[in-house]
Amino acid sequence: MATVNDVDTDTMSDKVVVQHGNLCPVILVGHGSSGTSIFSRLLRNHLRVSFGTESQFIVDYYRRLNRYGDLSDDANLRKLIADISGERWFQRCHKKFGFTFDPQAAFSVVKERTYRGVLDAIFLQLAQYNEMAPRWGDKTPGYATDLPVIGEICPDAKYIHLARDGRDVALSVMGRFWGAQNIYTAAQEWIEAVDAIDEFLQTLPAEQKLEITYEQLLSNPVPTFDAVIEFLEIEPREALLKELVPLLNEQLDAGNFDKWRKKMTPAQRRQFEQFAQPQLQRYGYETEFEPTDYHPSALAKMYWRCQNKALQYRYPDYWKDNVYKARKLISDRLRALRG
Repeated sequence: MATVNDVDTDTMSDKVVVQHGNLCPVILVGHGSSGTSIFSRLLRNHLRVSFGTESQFIVDYYRRLNRYGDLSDDANLRKLIADISGERWFQRCHKKFGFTFDPQAAFSVVKERTYRGVLDAIFLQLAQYNEMAPRWGDKTPGYATDLPVIGEICPDAKYIHLARDGRDVALSVMGRFWGAQNIYTAAQEWIEAVDAIDEFLQTLPAEQKLEITYEQLLSNPVPTFDAVIEFLEIEPREALLKELVPLLNEQLDAGNFDKWRKKMTPAQRRQFEQFAQPQLQRYGYETEFEPTDYHPSALAKMYWRCQNKALQYRYPDYWKDNVYKARKLISDRLRALRG
């Protein structure tokens, strides 16, 4: 059993030394605005699992891995690491943590000449910089529909699904450049994410998956974290919980849920349920209306999609993000042409 002793942080006392009995990656999944940022910060600060910003590149490079050839060849391995290092994850981690990635250092510590080996070397360099345990995690909501690919790359990973009432998610994402701009789109995107996550989790053995809700985390943080600590095979469990009680109560807003009851109009609540009632009930969320077999017309769907896109166009950050993606696409295609 691997044991990791971590240095103190300003959020944990020197009475508790966090020990990891398993160093497999921790993949935190959930729709955007489901609390994954808050939760990953808690895991980083209190359980010493290293999380950076959203990676957003893991699946892309895996799908184009054939371009790099045999990774046992030093030149191919260096090229893969160099190309990945151009992703904005590294810029964001530098801005957030002051972390500057060293491609040569990553190359020198790759244990297995595989894509997974490269990811370990990259993410564990951040962990070492931040004096975390040699155990990395990732939380990228965009991977919800690509989890089978993540499963191929990291077959030993442990997956935590943080679910949140889709109506509160809708309220949170509407008005953000990257989020849905109307109830129809918000419901459809939430349904797609939670259904894809649920389908993937059903393929995993019990010891590799844990589902909790944002509402449980806020209203009952200690028993929720107790389940997380046990799931991640972290010790000393009781001492950690004792330390975490005041910290969790201080750092979590216990009443930050069920906003939809006051902030959604009856029409909005009805519309969301028309699309997402089965998913809401799956996670134990209260529903208000009788089930219906309502199906919007093709014209209505087209209207909502067009309206959603038109409203996104208002945000400067929407265009900045798409310019970045366009440049990245062009760069990737040029690399492919150059071989």
